[in-house]
Amino acid sequence: MDEISAHLKSLRQKAGLAVPEAARRAGISAPYLYQVEDGRRSPSARVLVRLAGVYRVPVEDLLRKAGLLPPVLVPGKEGESREERIQRAFEFVMKDPEVRAGSYAMLTLPAEAKLAIIRLYERAQGLRILPEEFV
Repeated sequence: MDEISAHLKSLRQKAGLAVPEAARRAGISAPYLYQVEDGRRSPSARVLVRLAGVYRVPVEDLLRKAGLLPPVLVPGKEGESREERIQRAFEFVMKDPEVRAGSYAMLTLPAEAKLAIIRLYERAQGLRILPEEFV
């Protein structure tokens, strides 16, 4: 069973739903959901969007687990504050030789300014450094 299959099954079980009920809420057939959870079928992005709504989880998380979005390059650390994580992501961006045109004074920017630079870099490079919740 691949990672997304096991994850979807776990989310359904945590939601306290049987396969037929989860499938009905997502607008898909129960046999299809059984096959997805058993790893015999791969869910489409559209199905993952529907299941995210049923299981009340971020769509981005399911799409990443399914390999439909690139991984987050700067994952969180336990006990890390939002500002600390933004700082680590900012340092990741500043290590890129094409970006280091600024001065070290940029390191003293407020977290929201650093986040704006991170988001610009993500768009330019087609990467995801921090999850959407940092918007």
